[in-house]
Amino acid sequence: MTSFESIFKVASNASSGLPEKVFVFARQSELANLESLADTVTLVEIEPGKALPEELIEQAHIAVVEVDPGDRRSINRLDALRALRPNLAVIAALPEVDLNITRLMLRKGIGDVVAMPFTVDDLFTAILEVERDLGDTLVEEDVVPAPVFAVQKCHGGAGATTIATHLGDALAREMGESCRACVIDLDLQSGDVSAYFDRQSRLNLNDLLDAGARLDDELMRSVATEATPACDIIAAPVDIQPIEEIELARLKEVVAQARRRYDVVIFDMPGSLTNWAMSVMLAADAVVLVGTSSIGALRQVKRKLRLLQEMDYHPSRVAIALNNAASGLFKKLDMRGIEEALGHPVDARITSDSQLLEQAQAQGLLARNIQRKSRFSADIDKLADHLLSMVEEGE
Repeated sequence: MTSFESIFKVASNASSGLPEKVFVFARQSELANLESLADTVTLVEIEPGKALPEELIEQAHIAVVEVDPGDRRSINRLDALRALRPNLAVIAALPEVDLNITRLMLRKGIGDVVAMPFTVDDLFTAILEVERDLGDTLVEEDVVPAPVFAVQKCHGGAGATTIATHLGDALAREMGESCRACVIDLDLQSGDVSAYFDRQSRLNLNDLLDAGARLDDELMRSVATEATPACDIIAAPVDIQPIEEIELARLKEVVAQARRRYDVVIFDMPGSLTNWAMSVMLAADAVVLVGTSSIGALRQVKRKLRLLQEMDYHPSRVAIALNNAASGLFKKLDMRGIEEALGHPVDARITSDSQLLEQAQAQGLLARNIQRKSRFSADIDKLADHLLSMVEEGE
């Protein structure tokens, strides 16, 4: 999956419009169709089952790699490529592109696919698409991008937005006095982060997505709304729009800008996992799966957990938070049994305090601003501390 790591500007070939240091690794019969690009890209003749030359991979800005899905060696060398250059932009060249193969490439961290036999137009388009995804903004190499946490509801009514909004403030406070968080509402159809804080802004996520080359720190500042002294929010679109409306390339530019501006970024994820939503979640430093202790809810948590595992997202980067712990169900259900059923530890049990939360939301405040000390706020602070520890251990 394409990562939201630092974005680097690279030079391009003025004559062709292609970026420099593009390497195409394929057998000779496939390269024959690309002779007209020989002056602008590096064509490397190699069989799909052979190991890729490390000295060339180290030089590449974009690598186009022929993949034979029927040859295990060809698939394995993608893993070796990703281990050698984790952030290298890779295009997979495939004899046939279908849903199963696309999913496999997604799990292998491939940014795009192109069908073979090659045509100059198709390859040209794929390279430019990947280059656009990498972005046009130069980021200093010594700037460490802010960690990203994706809060994913596993079923309706789990309280994921409540947890996400409180987590933003808690994470910033935990990181230090001068740190600041940003909660980005990615729920295009029912997002209500701004409603929780009773903040109305004429600008929202769509204004950032539509900005294109105008996206900069000043625009980010004008769209973001202060929710607490330590946390800003970026609201979801006012009007309901199709869930597939977001272009991943544009969203990545927004996230890269947010990671430069803030010390920590939190996504309030949509319930429906579209392709772009999966990309966002898999690129996060950690995912928080939010559910409750009911049997049906636990089943949905396990489904989301299994999906992440199938996408090779490491279990150590997943935190499970069970909300509404005061319902009494925890007295009836053995936590060890729950964890055994999930195959994963329950990292947080969030105490429900509906009266406190309703009072806070009515005033557009966090629970801790209404009642300085509460079990709910203490549980949120513990979860924030746990998430930061997860990121530190993964470095």
